[in-house]
Amino acid sequence: MPFPADVTYPPLDTLKDVAPDVWIVDSGPIRPAGLALPLRMTVIRLPDGSVWLHSPTRWDGRLQGQLEALGRIHFFVAPNVAHWAFLKEWQERVPGAATFAAPGLRERPQVRGSGVRLDHDLNDAAPQRWGGTIEQVLVPGGLGFKEVAFFHRPSRTLVLTDLIQSLEPEKLPLATRLFARATGVAAPKAQPPAYLRLALRLGGAPAREAIERMIALAPERVIFAHGLWFERDGTARLREALG
Repeated sequence: MPFPADVTYPPLDTLKDVAPDVWIVDSGPIRPAGLALPLRMTVIRLPDGSVWLHSPTRWDGRLQGQLEALGRIHFFVAPNVAHWAFLKEWQERVPGAATFAAPGLRERPQVRGSGVRLDHDLNDAAPQRWGGTIEQVLVPGGLGFKEVAFFHRPSRTLVLTDLIQSLEPEKLPLATRLFARATGVAAPKAQPPAYLRLALRLGGAPAREAIERMIALAPERVIFAHGLWFERDGTARLREALG
């Protein structure tokens, strides 16, 4: 049975303005474990004109044209061990871009067998290539969880992936609606799903310190991959979501 079209946030696979030099691309649905989830990529243009893609969504020729109109695509970022599935599509069409991956991603059997190229591992310090513009925070947890958060200083935009989710129940098919309610991410709630809350608790002091660092950055907005992101009041809503 096809998933309902409105699980996503149209128009899809097209640039949407967020702030100066920051855009999002809504896509999906993706179907992990039989669910139907919206998916979002974040795009940042660096001061030298190069384009940075966070959690690339499915490749689309028109979208690639829009991105290349901004500048040359230099960077692909796989920010955690779950968000890498569309990398190969983009690598084949933009072979000169470098791929930066979350710690542990290259060890996953699915990744090793996929043909995806991972050029560099991310850590708690931003690479020199974007460190003057984008700050990053490695959020560690138990159960193998690691996610790298990114803060675009000029626009005060925090970019997360799965660390916060907020899924609108009325947009979801039954199984996904039940998942959202069971894991605590049915809007208006916005927080890590239950299994990630557990992983963060198991992460202990390092996870708490990483969360405190993100809040201390005082973002104006917080973008994440699934559901309703924080277009305003970013610091207060981040504190509430991760409190």
